[in-house]
Amino acid sequence: MSHLSARPAVRVIAAIAVLATVGAALTACGSGEASTSADCEKTYTIGFSHPVGESEFAAALKDQVSKAGDENGCVTVLLDNTQASNLESQRATIESWVTQDVDAIVVLAVDATALDGLRERAQKQGTKWLTYAGATDTSDGSVGFDNNQSGDLVAKDALAWLKEAHPDGGVTAEVTTLKPLVGFAGRWEEPLAQFEAAGLEVVSEQDCADQECGLQITEDTLRQHPDLRVVIGINDDAAIGALRAFENAGIDPAEVYIAGQDGTREGLEAVKEGGAYRSSAAILIPDLAASIIDNSLAAITGEGETDYETAVELGTLENPARLDELIAQYGS
Repeated sequence: MSHLSARPAVRVIAAIAVLATVGAALTACGSGEASTSADCEKTYTIGFSHPVGESEFAAALKDQVSKAGDENGCVTVLLDNTQASNLESQRATIESWVTQDVDAIVVLAVDATALDGLRERAQKQGTKWLTYAGATDTSDGSVGFDNNQSGDLVAKDALAWLKEAHPDGGVTAEVTTLKPLVGFAGRWEEPLAQFEAAGLEVVSEQDCADQECGLQITEDTLRQHPDLRVVIGINDDAAIGALRAFENAGIDPAEVYIAGQDGTREGLEAVKEGGAYRSSAAILIPDLAASIIDNSLAAITGEGETDYETAVELGTLENPARLDELIAQYGS
C-alpha cells in the first residue's frame, strides 16, 4: 500500500474522547443539530458501503463514521444497509449515490470487478472513489487496517499458547476465511502459513464470517476431528460461533484456543471472561472512522494524505487495563 500516512496520536485520543461523550449518531450538516451549511464554506457528502452490515464491527464503525462526520461539521454521511455480502444490494445503493453525484464514495466491494462500471462513471463525473481495506491502482484513496499484522498477531499468540498447553502436540486447528474479500487475505494466510511451519495441522479452512456458520462449521469439524483445539476466526463473529460449539460439546476451555479479529465488543468481552476465547486482533475504531472522513476530504480537495492504515493490536488478558480500553471503544 502506497503513501500511508501516520495519523498523529492526538487524533486517536480525540476520537476516543468523542466516542465516550457523544450519544446518538448524527450526520453533520444534515442532522439539524450539528453545524449548518451557513457555518461551512462548502458541505460535502460522503457515502460509506460495507458488505457485511450485520456484523457488530461494521455497525459500530458506521456509527462512528457518522459521528466523525458530525464532528467535522461540514460533512453529510450516507450509509448503506448491505448485508451478507449481497452484491445486488450494494450495487443498487452505490448506483443511487452516483446518481446523486455525491462527493466521495468509500467502499469495501463484494466484487470489485462488478462495480468497475459504477466506479468509472463516478470518477468521470468527479466523485472520488476510495477503497476500504486496501488501495487499488484505480482508486482515488484508501482506508483500512493491516490484515497481515492482524493474522500475524493471532497466529503467533496461538502458537505460543499451544507450546505451553499442548507441548506434545496431538491437536488440530480450524481457520475461517472469506476469500471473495481478497484484501483481508492476511487474516487467514498468516495463520495458515505459520501453522504449517509449526507442524500444526489445519483440518478445516472454510469461508465464514458470522456466528451461525462459525457454530456449524466447528460442530461439523469436531465430529470429524475430536482433537480440534485451535480456531482462528476471520472475525470475532465466526470465532464466537466456534466458541459456542466447544461449549456445547462440553470441552474443557483450558484445552482450547480461540481467537477472533476486529476486536468487537462481544469478542473482547469473551476474552475478558477468561475461557477458551483468548484473544482478538482489535482495530482502533475511532481512528478508522476518522480516516474515512479525512481521506475522503483529502481526495475531494486535493489537500492531505489520501491513503491511511489504522493500527491493529492484540486484546488479551495479559493487559486487562488495555483490554477494558478496547471494549470502551463501543461506548456504554
